[in-house]
Amino acid sequence: MPIISLVNEKGISYDTEDDIRRLIHYIFNVCKTTFDDIRPGHMIGDFVGCARFFGTHEQEIQDDLVCDQMVANNRAYGKFVGNLIKHRIISFSEMDFVRPDEAYELAHYIANAYGEEYITAYGVHLDTKYIHIHLAVDAISWRTGKRFDKSFEIKWLWAMINSWEKRREERFINNHKEWDRNLNYYGTW
Repeated sequence: MPIISLVNEKGISYDTEDDIRRLIHYIFNVCKTTFDDIRPGHMIGDFVGCARFFGTHEQEIQDDLVCDQMVANNRAYGKFVGNLIKHRIISFSEMDFVRPDEAYELAHYIANAYGEEYITAYGVHLDTKYIHIHLAVDAISWRTGKRFDKSFEIKWLWAMINSWEKRREERFINNHKEWDRNLNYYGTW
């Protein structure tokens, strides 16, 4: 079962455009998101993206362009300082047997849901014992210019994760080789 961390609610704030840039650069860091040298499976990929990015897929994985788009969105609505971005982390234990491509699938799924109102950058970090997802949700709606307000957010996130896990389990039930692939990735099979 994953752990969800709402970073802003732990007293860390992202109040300036420079804070946005630092967070996005951290999330998109290629040393953390492209090669898994921790687990025996050693997966390689581009495990970053941005939901509601107004450009091509090749552009959406460039951290500078994602930063510029969030900053431009905030400026368009006259928001320059104070609570500009929400930082969320979803971390998996080794016993979840989640591969980077599966975590990326979940990150993309959640980012698209946030992206209905807020530009959302995401990255799957592979540089620690636990594969984890970082989400950076622009706190200013690209549709309305209103500030982020989801009082039910933690329940909503759990519902999204549970829905994804249910589909994942069904895939494993219908295809045992898929489960074996996960076990092999973690070197337990």
